[in-house]
Amino acid sequence: MPRRKKNEEEKIASEKNSKEGMKKKKSSSSKKSEKYVDADKVLDEYLDEVVNALGISYLNLSREDLKEVLREPFAMAVGEVKTKPKVSTIINRLRAMGDRLMEIISYKLLRLYDIEKLSEDQLEFIVTYGKGGLIPIMDKLYKECLKRNKKDLIDLLRVTWSMLANVLRSPIKCPRCEFDSVMPDLTCRICGYTLSMKELKNIIHVIDILQDFLRMDKDGFNEILKSGFFYYTSEGPIPPSRFRPSQGQIYFEVILNKEEKSKLESISRSILPGS
Repeated sequence: MPRRKKNEEEKIASEKNSKEGMKKKKSSSSKKSEKYVDADKVLDEYLDEVVNALGISYLNLSREDLKEVLREPFAMAVGEVKTKPKVSTIINRLRAMGDRLMEIISYKLLRLYDIEKLSEDQLEFIVTYGKGGLIPIMDKLYKECLKRNKKDLIDLLRVTWSMLANVLRSPIKCPRCEFDSVMPDLTCRICGYTLSMKELKNIIHVIDILQDFLRMDKDGFNEILKSGFFYYTSEGPIPPSRFRPSQGQIYFEVILNKEEKSKLESISRSILPGS
């Protein structure tokens, strides 16, 4: 009898486990079959309303290109949901992105079109909203705006460069394009103009800055005068023995001619008699 009872208990336990396993399989299958809203299909349905609401119809993009530039932000606005949001809800979420949305659209436009093939409106849109993404192609944008005589857009590009170029921003402004973009080889990164040493000295007002430097650091000034050159950075003139360039730092080696050295010696005697 005890053996028979044990067998019955094992049978009941087996049936219970089997039922629980079936429930788990059904639950798992149910989760797998859950369907989320397809953002691409919703975008296709709501596209015209979204474009009009965002005020970008003037860009004159094809329907496919509109979907391409809006795909990523639209998907973020829809989210991972099982019920399709109302178009007004999605539009409000897109508007809440502010300039970030326009920045994304400008990046997409640059991927879709060559700069020289952009329409006037498209070019203006990109220059206005592109922000930091424009820095790597600033030279191409500048040349295109210059070719089209878009002085207002060039001004916007200068502001963007000045604010966001970071380590690429030079302490020397190019006399031709007026971007802070002259590199250590004296070539402008934006317009390609190459400065002469004389132009560089005129830009930094070499005699004036060294005269000011003399008042602050007599020993450093004397070293510059004796060696005949100094390094110029965003911090001003630096004597050769003190210069320790950091990675990515933009600096210039400025060589003094005989006339400049003679003038500086005269200034030194007048400011520091007996030196």
